[in-house]
Amino acid sequence: MGNVWKGAAILTAAALAAKLLSALYRVPYQNMVGDIGFYIYQQVYPIYGIVVALSLTGYPVAVSKLVAERLAGQDEAGAAASVRVALLVLSVLGVILFASLYLGAGVMASAMGDGRLTPLVRLLSFSFLLFPPIALLRGYFQGRHDMTPTAASQVGEQFVRVTAILGLSYGAVQRGADVYACGMAAVAGTLVGMTAALFIL
Repeated sequence: MGNVWKGAAILTAAALAAKLLSALYRVPYQNMVGDIGFYIYQQVYPIYGIVVALSLTGYPVAVSKLVAERLAGQDEAGAAASVRVALLVLSVLGVILFASLYLGAGVMASAMGDGRLTPLVRLLSFSFLLFPPIALLRGYFQGRHDMTPTAASQVGEQFVRVTAILGLSYGAVQRGADVYACGMAAVAGTLVGMTAALFIL
């Protein structure tokens, strides 16, 4: 029971730290790119929100349950088999979501009311290729009642994401890039953050 509460405390602290990091960058980013530049990134941000939900609270829970059930019966081979099946399922799902968003980026951008968002949506679609291994590894460690990797990857992702967004956007502004190019820089920073989460895991 003590391990359960310890794990819950670790995940709660990580979630709060990640939320704080995610909120803190908004003011300097808006000051850097202006209200329109900030609005452009906010238009595509909900897509990233979906990816976060899939890789943090959705599929990791399912994977952790599968792994925990196998390990409860001392079935290491069964746990490994469950992980392989989960990886296959998540990879197929990730490719489908990626292809749908990449090919449908123009349609989605038009639905948002601005066709110039197409490159941003298309770039952000690559996040759906990163979420399967992130979700799988988080679920695997949680199934072993080890919450530290999930917490570290969550905080690390947001720290690197915020740093990359501000750094890349600053570079874009210094080059005289327009607000859409600055938005692309912010999306690239988001992908850098997700890649960092994968390496941390």
